[in-house]
Amino acid sequence: MRVLDDTWTGWYVEPPRSSLTIGVFDGVHRGHRALIARLDAELTKTVLTFDPHPVEVLRPGTAPRLITTIEERTALLGSAGIDLVGVLDLSEIRELAPDEFVMEVLVKRLRMKHLILGPDFRFGRDRTGDVSLLLEMGRRNGFDVEVVELISDEQGPVSSSRIRRMIESGRVSEAAEHLTTRFCVTGPVIHGDKRGATIGFPTANLAPPSRKVIPLDGVYAAFAHLGGTVRDAAVNVGRRPTFGGGELVIEAHIMDFDGEIYGEELTLEFVEYLREELDFSEVDDLIEQMGEDVARSAELLESTAPNIG
Repeated sequence: MRVLDDTWTGWYVEPPRSSLTIGVFDGVHRGHRALIARLDAELTKTVLTFDPHPVEVLRPGTAPRLITTIEERTALLGSAGIDLVGVLDLSEIRELAPDEFVMEVLVKRLRMKHLILGPDFRFGRDRTGDVSLLLEMGRRNGFDVEVVELISDEQGPVSSSRIRRMIESGRVSEAAEHLTTRFCVTGPVIHGDKRGATIGFPTANLAPPSRKVIPLDGVYAAFAHLGGTVRDAAVNVGRRPTFGGGELVIEAHIMDFDGEIYGEELTLEFVEYLREELDFSEVDDLIEQMGEDVARSAELLESTAPNIG
């Protein structure tokens, strides 16, 4: 898969022409995959996505936390069979009139022949372009436009914002059903206060990512991906109230592992929410609970396969 992540004015796409869909595609969820499934395999299957999130450009300081980083998003698009991803900064094109955006970016740079989109797609300066304009331009300029209804269930359309709320409320397994993969957090292992090791449960700590959704405070069963291997883990997201609280941290007790991994990249794949974070009056009570958490995590993960790695 090829990724175009420099300024759009320098983009060039080799033949054949492209079958294209457009959107943020945060999480690459079931709704996104329904659009991808309609792309024409005889053409270059292409996704035009945005980084940073368009809301960050239009209303700075109000953008949602993301399910996936741009690196995670492009990897998921590649695994979904996409040939070409264009990563566009909305600030570079927000003043283009709708017809300029279509002709300069989609037709001239991305060689669009076939466009798949949802019924509420808006584009161009002040979001004045819509599906009816695209249909008219397609007839005049030789590209096809196909409008696909959004994937819905009994609770409404499957959307990134809905999935973010699931993760924020701890419903990571429900989120995975809509994502078709699991929510992950990746980062370098940082130094903690080493309390876990003193009570028999050493942890690898990650700083909460600044732009990603953070799961609800609590304990989770998870897979830990480290150096090409996958291990079971019990993960705590929270502020460790038993020890006086503090900054939010993500702590992973990686089972049957005691290696020195500071600075190494660790990915935590969240499988199931186990319980809320508790404030224990006695450390021995915490140790007993952690033993139960680890045993429950191991039992749950024994019958579960990781989605990545």
